[in-house]
Amino acid sequence: MSSGFIGPGRLIDSGLCGAAFNMALDESLCLSVKEGLAGNETIKTPVVRFYGWDRPSLSLGRFQKKDEGLNLDFIRENSIPVVVRPTGGRAVLHANELTYSVISRYEGAFRGKDLFGCYAVISSAIEGALRRFGISVEVKSGRNGRQVGRTVQCFGSVSYAEITAGGKKIVGSAQRRWPECFLQQGSIPFEVDGSLSGKVFSKGPLDPEAVAGLSGLVPGANPAVLKQLLKEEFERVLGCPLVPSEPAPEEFARVRELLPGYFLSSCS
Repeated sequence: MSSGFIGPGRLIDSGLCGAAFNMALDESLCLSVKEGLAGNETIKTPVVRFYGWDRPSLSLGRFQKKDEGLNLDFIRENSIPVVVRPTGGRAVLHANELTYSVISRYEGAFRGKDLFGCYAVISSAIEGALRRFGISVEVKSGRNGRQVGRTVQCFGSVSYAEITAGGKKIVGSAQRRWPECFLQQGSIPFEVDGSLSGKVFSKGPLDPEAVAGLSGLVPGANPAVLKQLLKEEFERVLGCPLVPSEPAPEEFARVRELLPGYFLSSCS
């Protein structure tokens, strides 16, 4: 493989984790790429992370109002974890899904790319994996979001380079950029819990014609198979191998420092 990256990228599969831990680890990894870790020779190469949620959880975009369109009483009564993502965008109710994050300097496949360009590179990898997974997908080419419902939910609109199948949104993503690097987080649901969504969001569930989970498109959809396909497609578009690894001790130490800031008392 030939790329502008020096050395392989890192692939971190965290499994099912708590909401606050998920966000703190993404931020810690991002800080590593921004600032560098002593003795870490791969720090200038991309980090791709896969993870899930240990229970249904709600993440809000960093500029989103904490009480906007939410049924706060239901959230509190059911102890649903709520976190504010480092990235922007709208609210996402996470449950049975594969969540990904990509962290990189503006090197290799991302060299000279603006926000839309970085989105397009990542979407190319996800599109390739989903096609190989057996799903006929479309990627939005226009840069203006298409509103598919009056909702505060991420899956209520389709933006540039986001992916749909049969007109239904199946991947939601948000990106944040710094001068040194960017972080993109994304949700790929296997199932969409319309009942729970209708209780968490005060304006009701998403239109079933607007969003779909992968299990409804691919019978017996296997998350492990999708992870492998995503790894291969990310390696293709990034032009460098992704080596399975664990967060460094310094990164775990920083997670412990960041963790308290991500615990929200159910939007209280």
